[in-house]
Amino acid sequence: MVASLDIGTSSIKAALAEITPGRDINILGISQVAFSGLKKGNIVDIEGTARAIDRCLNELERLTGVQIYNALVGFSGVSINTVNNHAVVSVGNPSYEITRDDKERVLQSACNVSLPPDKTILQMIERQYIVDGYDGVKDPVGMVGSRLESEVSIITAAGAAIQNMQRSTTRINLQVDYLIYNPLLVSESVLLPAEKEMGVVLIDFGAGITEVTLFEGGSMLHSSVLPVGDEYITRDLAIVLKTSIEEAARIKQQYGIASPELLGQDSQDSMVAIKNVQGKEIKQVSQQVIADIINARVVEIIAMILAEMKRYIPLEGIPGGIVLAGGGVELPGLINVMEEYLNTSVRMGLPENLRGLPTEFNRPQNAAVLGGIIYAAQNTRTVYYEEKGFTGIFHKMNYWLRDLFS
Repeated sequence: MVASLDIGTSSIKAALAEITPGRDINILGISQVAFSGLKKGNIVDIEGTARAIDRCLNELERLTGVQIYNALVGFSGVSINTVNNHAVVSVGNPSYEITRDDKERVLQSACNVSLPPDKTILQMIERQYIVDGYDGVKDPVGMVGSRLESEVSIITAAGAAIQNMQRSTTRINLQVDYLIYNPLLVSESVLLPAEKEMGVVLIDFGAGITEVTLFEGGSMLHSSVLPVGDEYITRDLAIVLKTSIEEAARIKQQYGIASPELLGQDSQDSMVAIKNVQGKEIKQVSQQVIADIINARVVEIIAMILAEMKRYIPLEGIPGGIVLAGGGVELPGLINVMEEYLNTSVRMGLPENLRGLPTEFNRPQNAAVLGGIIYAAQNTRTVYYEEKGFTGIFHKMNYWLRDLFS
């Protein structure tokens, strides 16, 4: 069994899967709970986050009948930064056969980067090895050479942000098997190997943040996190229409569209009833006005994404185009606006790398949690579980009793 957690700005998702002897993945269930303990990807309420994770796992346990003690957890936030580094070592073996020790030495050397005191290394990605000048080597162990080089991408984050995440899971006795940068999980479920190899930009459009990640040569090359997301559109709707966040979210869900051009000819006359902040008075606003407000914010976010992409590579240097994932990409017309603004191919990233995935799970908002299942299946030996019963109940009661007397 493998379990995965996606702790987002507006919701927490959990997934559980069974791995067969043939390494096939059978999704047993996905649960989701509403959540508001994150701001721009960072935890601002440890206790609230712990309770929300616990509710989400309890729901998943109820759906599957399996007690969950371990999980892979996705991590992101505005403190994320990526550094590409290169290191060289001499092969220590007299026969010049490269050993695992040589590989570990060159990786350790590549990870020796200067960091601010508040930052720590979250993850290191092995991009490629170079043996005596021959590049493109994925695993040099067993090869012969006198000079071994490594190229790595190092993902750093605020140490406090990582500790806050760990404290939230510790409070409910959940063991974190892996803490993995979110776009890497999304890429597992939505990107094709050919796209990663030729060059593709993955955009994870979440509620509070947007992650922009460039893959090339089969691995991640650059990544950054923008402090805007789908909630930015909702809040602007609320401000302009002088209504509550909840009402703005409803309006966006039912009538929202990113491209006003996709509206019919009678959109100017098609009116929508909107409640004021107090939820009492009702006014009529045309769908055209709603579309114009959303479009302005979408274009602003796309401009920020473009500026971030230009730091890495020109648009014409991305043969695989752009892949959009995350809950925010289901906004009608978003892909049309992005293709027109960026003048490149854009497709929706669905978690289609899982064979036999039920239709109701095949949505871009599930890309991260299902990518976590794929990652865990590839790297985890065992996730311990048992049938729900008295032992599981006692295990869960431990958190609530400690909470009661703390």
